[in-house]
Amino acid sequence: METVSLKSLPPEFFDEDDSDNVCFLCNKPKYRLVYDVKHFEFPFSFKECQCGLVKQTPMPNEKFFEWFFNSGAFFNAEETDNSEIWGYYDYFADESSRLSTSTWRYKKLKKYFEEKGSANVMKIGPATGTMLHVAKQKGHKVRGCDVSSRFAEYARSNYNVEIDNGRFEQMPYEDNQFDINLLFNVIENVPNQAEFLTAINRTMKTGGYFISNFVDMKNNLVEKFQKSHYFIYRPPICYTYTMEVYEEILKKYGFEIVEIQRDMRHMHLEKISTLLRWKWLLNLSKAIKVSRINFPLYAYPSRIVIARKIKNVV
Repeated sequence: METVSLKSLPPEFFDEDDSDNVCFLCNKPKYRLVYDVKHFEFPFSFKECQCGLVKQTPMPNEKFFEWFFNSGAFFNAEETDNSEIWGYYDYFADESSRLSTSTWRYKKLKKYFEEKGSANVMKIGPATGTMLHVAKQKGHKVRGCDVSSRFAEYARSNYNVEIDNGRFEQMPYEDNQFDINLLFNVIENVPNQAEFLTAINRTMKTGGYFISNFVDMKNNLVEKFQKSHYFIYRPPICYTYTMEVYEEILKKYGFEIVEIQRDMRHMHLEKISTLLRWKWLLNLSKAIKVSRINFPLYAYPSRIVIARKIKNVV
């Protein structure tokens, strides 16, 4: 992967065809400006369509994400000279947090995994593979798909779980292959959502569960306080949602919601302070040596949505 300067991202990283004349949800685009975001190294905007869907413009494309999820900008901001954190302060140092989060999520979702005994599970964007590792220990057949080769290598080496390297919608998975498809902290990072969600529908068995999470922007108090500095308004984010908008998306692509849960994540002050851009809290927590103590948190706020596939879509 070639080195890319954060101060001069190439224009081919963005989709010029994804304009204000495009809305994959309502197909009747009419946008208003939400925020011009100027505190990163290049200018971009978030705009809301009349249907409620909010998207970034210019829209980052496949080349951007292939670079980003293999770059230092995502994995280790501590080692870059960039003042804004796009990804993580130190990604692999957070592994204990991810394993705790995955263990908690499996317990909350256990009845869906074990409804028919052993399940055929796909996780898109599995990162280091902790959720697949937990599910495999419970007797399920697991597989992942991620654009990051570093994640694929880590998961194989540390958890002995198989992760395919590439974009899910471009992989030759079979029709009706999976009982469960997991998508945590990924949906907002997908530029081509119509193609992506159609592929999820195609590869899932009718009656199977599509389990995902998203940051609910309706009455989001942190967003109201931080405005354009809210962590969701940064270059990797393609779309933001309210619960009503997300339900309409799922319905359009052949799914019905069966349950909504609060999503807890195990985090620490290093992660929280960098997300909120509170450098004083980062420095203080490091000084008193509490910056990396994990604790459960109802973050962002994030919701887990369990949806059942009810029909095929073309």
